[in-house]
Amino acid sequence: MNPVDAFICSAITDADLASYDPAKLAPAVTSLTRWSLENGVRLERSCVFKRSNIAAFIDRGVPQLSAGSRGNYRSQLLRIAEALLDESLAPRPLAPLAPSDPSVPYTSTEQAALREWARKQKKSRRADAEILIALGLGAGLSAQEIANLRAGDVSAHKSGATIVHVTDGRVRSIPVLRRWERVLIRRAAELAPDAYLFISGRTGAGKNLISNFVARGGDRIHVQTQRLRSTWIVTHMAACSPLRELVAAAGVDSLEAFTRYLPFVPLRENDQSTHSLRAAA
Repeated sequence: MNPVDAFICSAITDADLASYDPAKLAPAVTSLTRWSLENGVRLERSCVFKRSNIAAFIDRGVPQLSAGSRGNYRSQLLRIAEALLDESLAPRPLAPLAPSDPSVPYTSTEQAALREWARKQKKSRRADAEILIALGLGAGLSAQEIANLRAGDVSAHKSGATIVHVTDGRVRSIPVLRRWERVLIRRAAELAPDAYLFISGRTGAGKNLISNFVARGGDRIHVQTQRLRSTWIVTHMAACSPLRELVAAAGVDSLEAFTRYLPFVPLRENDQSTHSLRAAA
């Protein structure tokens, strides 16, 4: 058994929590341990099960989990920490978790599931499902902006990029992420310029247009436009996109609007971060 697996097994065994099935503790302890190592935490109980490390892990390490699941992980890990650490090192109670945050981006696995959801829709719905995902993940549009977008608002730039033009509300032009360009250009070319890009045959944009469309999808996939937009923002932040241009494309007033997304931006390798910061200076 390698040192990491041995650390995980011994932590669960030595904690000996009568109120928990050891097998059910394994996912939380494994996730915490591996996340800790990825973030430079020493493979020692006093470090891995430190209160601040558990709090950071719950805050940033498992964005794919629901608020309820994160709460369960935290309870398990704090009980293990109390059992393993000396009283002076045992964690103090943490503040209650906030409600599920719609700004949590979709993981890569969830994004793949969204693409598959769109692909498996009935023929009459497939193009609109693909457009919904493409405008959210590819351009970061809000629900209202997706509902209002016309085919003529999508154009090809001389550079070869696909541009989405938002003409109402937060007026701006957004370069579409490369993987979503073809879907939008193809659909826009099939429609009259003044036709709605999403559900083209309608005459208006009802308040629940997108949620009703998703609900009719016949699947348990829960598409949220706010999470699609969050994913687009975090994708750009992780790629170190130019800040001034990103602020403009997102339609926000300042960088302050991006603060809440920082916990979801993956950490870079230490050497890579040092090189980037040194080169910038």
